[in-house]
Amino acid sequence: MKGKKIVSILAAITLTLGMVACGNSPSKDKEKANETSGDKKVITIGTSVISKDVLEEAQKVFNKKSSKYEMKVKVFDDAITPNMAVNDGSIDGNFYQYEDYMENFNKDRGTKLKAYGKPVFAFQIGLYSNKVKKISDIKDKMTVAVSNDNTNRALALKLLDKEEIIKLKKGVEVPNTLDIVENKHNLKFVEMERLNLANALNDTDMAIVMADVMLKAGKDSEKALAFAQEEGIVLVLKEDKEWAKEVEEALTSNEVKTFIKEKTKGTKTPLF
Repeated sequence: MKGKKIVSILAAITLTLGMVACGNSPSKDKEKANETSGDKKVITIGTSVISKDVLEEAQKVFNKKSSKYEMKVKVFDDAITPNMAVNDGSIDGNFYQYEDYMENFNKDRGTKLKAYGKPVFAFQIGLYSNKVKKISDIKDKMTVAVSNDNTNRALALKLLDKEEIIKLKKGVEVPNTLDIVENKHNLKFVEMERLNLANALNDTDMAIVMADVMLKAGKDSEKALAFAQEEGIVLVLKEDKEWAKEVEEALTSNEVKTFIKEKTKGTKTPLF
């Protein structure tokens, strides 16, 4: 009798374990099904207000073509947070800056960000004024607003140098105001965040502003004393990822090129 009880208990345990095993198999099958046919992994790419239109166009292409990933776009209103977010892993990459800006950022902040692929498009920048109609009308001691970051400030000064309004020391790759060797009008420079430069025209005599920033501020982006083309905007990551090539292909697709040419009103130029 005692032996029969032991056999019964063992049989019950065996049956229970068998039921547990059967109960687990559907979920495992479901996981495998998801891996092969199911859910895409979400990647988040950060950008700025003035670059989001191009990235959002690439997002449409990417999400349509990628079989494994879905892109989401996160817009930032400053030039520092998107890089820190990539560095700390809270977003997967960003698309809003030149490679030179990124390299200077790495030096200043101790980050190890890297550019992936070739530049996608370039912004047009211009010397704008509400008070001066042509360069020959520039008067002594006028104020000029420029960006407060190294890369964009350098581009602004190079524009003034190109137009012979100032003269820069030769051989300096990223010049600042200390590298001005000739300032015939004794111009005064005011530095501020680049997205605020269009509004600075109410308080300064001139400002060097991205044409796209002027357009988004409701101002005439074509009415500049002089124009120049900035460096190209690149995809930035902390490390190479499997999806990076797909993102680059979307950013350099025919759809994105057509969008830049037809929809950005000359404020951006495709570089591919």
